[in-house]
Amino acid sequence: MTVLAALQSAAVRLVSRKPAAFFSSTNTLEVELCDLVTEAGKDIADAHDWRALTELATFTGDGSTTAFDLPSDYERMPTGQEVHSGSWETWRYVRAKDLNEWQDIISDIGLPHPGAWIILGGQFQVYPAIPSGDVAKFYYTSKNFALSDGGTPKDAFSVDTDTFRLDDRLLVLNLIWRWRQMKRLEYAEDMANYERA
Repeated sequence: MTVLAALQSAAVRLVSRKPAAFFSSTNTLEVELCDLVTEAGKDIADAHDWRALTELATFTGDGSTTAFDLPSDYERMPTGQEVHSGSWETWRYVRAKDLNEWQDIISDIGLPHPGAWIILGGQFQVYPAIPSGDVAKFYYTSKNFALSDGGTPKDAFSVDTDTFRLDDRLLVLNLIWRWRQMKRLEYAEDMANYERA
């Protein structure tokens, strides 16, 4: 379903009107719903560890690099995700629980095998360096919850032909309660319907 169809469904339920276009319109309802739809999509994407948004990051070691740029679409790691090593099949890289522990690790105090990691400064940091030819890999949730009409993932809706990578019904229900809330109308039941879905 295109974002146009989701916006139209929400509009019909809210004001009994089905606009032909949204992102190119300057009408109040259309502008309001377009303003809310990306926030609704992000809210839904952040609510769960959706498999539809799950990607695999792989960093190949050279024996000296300890900091790797995160994928450009990186949002977060799913709950409980571990970092796997290519050569230590039954061991995982250990996550540093805080910056103090990270300092201890890079000072070689209590170094775990095959190593430890932290996300710091927008990078995946690992210590010691991943051996040359070995890999560290983990699953992450992509921030790209939308697709262009050409199938390119994106992190916002911008045209009527974009599609939602998750359940369209959730997008419609989220738009309904958000619009009612914005208008200072009663929205508790609509929000409950969204949360149940």
